[in-house]
Amino acid sequence: MFNMRLELQKRRLTSIIFLSSILPLFLIAICIFLYAIHSIDKEYQKIGASEIYTLSKEYSEKSNQEIESALQLIEFFSTLHKGEEYFRADLLQAYEEISRSTEWLEGIVIVSDQGERVATAGLPHSQDFESIASTYSATGQTPPRALISDVQANPKGIPYFLITTRIQLGSKTHIACLSINAFLFSATLDKVRIGRTGEVFLINTSGVLQTKSIMHGSILDSVDKTLAEQTSQADAVLQREWEGTRLWYIVLPLVTNPNWRIVVQRDEREILQSRDTLLARFIMLGVLCLVALVAIAVRTIKKTRGLQDQMEEERAQLTDYHIQVQKLDAISQLGVGLAHEVNNPLAIIGEEAGWMQDVLKRESFKDHPDVGELRDSLHQIVVQTGRSREITHKLLSFGGKTDGIIRDTNLNTLVADIVTLRRREASQKNIEIREELAPKLPIIQSEPSLLRQLLINLINNSIDAMPDGGQITVSTAPSLEGGVQLRVHDTGFGICEENLCKIFDPFFTTKPPGKGAGLGLSICHGILQRIGGQIFVSSEPGKGTIATIELPLEARPLGR
Repeated sequence: MFNMRLELQKRRLTSIIFLSSILPLFLIAICIFLYAIHSIDKEYQKIGASEIYTLSKEYSEKSNQEIESALQLIEFFSTLHKGEEYFRADLLQAYEEISRSTEWLEGIVIVSDQGERVATAGLPHSQDFESIASTYSATGQTPPRALISDVQANPKGIPYFLITTRIQLGSKTHIACLSINAFLFSATLDKVRIGRTGEVFLINTSGVLQTKSIMHGSILDSVDKTLAEQTSQADAVLQREWEGTRLWYIVLPLVTNPNWRIVVQRDEREILQSRDTLLARFIMLGVLCLVALVAIAVRTIKKTRGLQDQMEEERAQLTDYHIQVQKLDAISQLGVGLAHEVNNPLAIIGEEAGWMQDVLKRESFKDHPDVGELRDSLHQIVVQTGRSREITHKLLSFGGKTDGIIRDTNLNTLVADIVTLRRREASQKNIEIREELAPKLPIIQSEPSLLRQLLINLINNSIDAMPDGGQITVSTAPSLEGGVQLRVHDTGFGICEENLCKIFDPFFTTKPPGKGAGLGLSICHGILQRIGGQIFVSSEPGKGTIATIELPLEARPLGR
């Protein structure tokens, strides 16, 4: 039941960590990611539309420039008139010179307002001079500077268009008509391109191509209905579907010819290709960031759960430690009570045994046949009574019922005294006691008598653990927690793992009967509980035991 509740708490903790820290970061990252994608898409669409608009302006300027140059040619021809007899010769000569640099110019014809031919140069496609005059005159009282016809095909199938305007030859007004090869005119404009699919072309109001188009065909072919019906809109980049392809396009009027429209279009896939590449990289980076975020979240959760497990383990150890302390306290109280109750009978038994020994020394008992046995029995009574009183005294010490005075204590000096005291007895058992004392060890406030008893008990335990000899090392050092540390390390037979948890239990001993009461480490534990220290024992069978004592700078009972 406890394990189920613990697992449920872990799951709740995991959920809280995820919901309170990881999930908000995840949502923020998603929002930033989506906003970045939207911004990139918007920016690239803006760039694509700007490129199309810029190209339309460039093409418009190029078209107007070519048509304007044609009008300037007509105006130039009008300046050649020096008399009617010289005009035809001058016109022919000027045309031959200009046609070398103007590829699309195929011919020019000058007619009167009545449709009579005045002069001809080159090979103009139209021979209907009266139609030219009537068409221009039908434009009204104030005709435009020039009339530009739609592209049409001559009998040989060659497309052309006419540019017609009025010129003044002396005192007479005539009409000049330029015949322009639509193929060559289109080739001049086709140099204006953008990318692989971007193109610019001219259509009339009926949707008929006036210049060639890569997607829609040659001159005089018709474009799709959507494009033909589209009215010109300045700065408006539109989109349409064409044969499974989405096109971005713009339709603008041509200033020099209101009947023509400039169309600029480009495949959306090419326009957004750079965007898609950038988005792919950005998405990859975003995925990597999300993976890293998830990995960090998983690692954080695992680390948190690991810390929780460690805290649970430490709490369990602390609980066991408190239980041990409570158990030892209860046993100590019981031992103290027993010691007080037993001390009085032991005192009486000892006194009576002493009196009986004195009685046996009288002359009247010298010749008694059993006097020797009586003396031996009384001697055993006195010895065992002394041993019992020693045990009760240890019980009183274990219970902390002995009086002590807290004073300045130099632990190095105390260790040196005790080691000197125990070294002779240890050497008789082939045991070497070494000292490793830290210099400048701080002075502590403690009870020297209790510390002496503590160290003596530890050294005695180490001596008992080495019946065949060995080495004991007693060392001191500053503690990481601000106090001092005392360590007793022996090379004895050690303590097996299953007995390590019992070594502080009163009367627990691994010594043979009669060799120990099992109170040594229990008394050490009680002493440290009284002065506020701690003891840690580690051991490995066959290699020895290490007892580490942590002492505070000022003696204070544990739990205060």
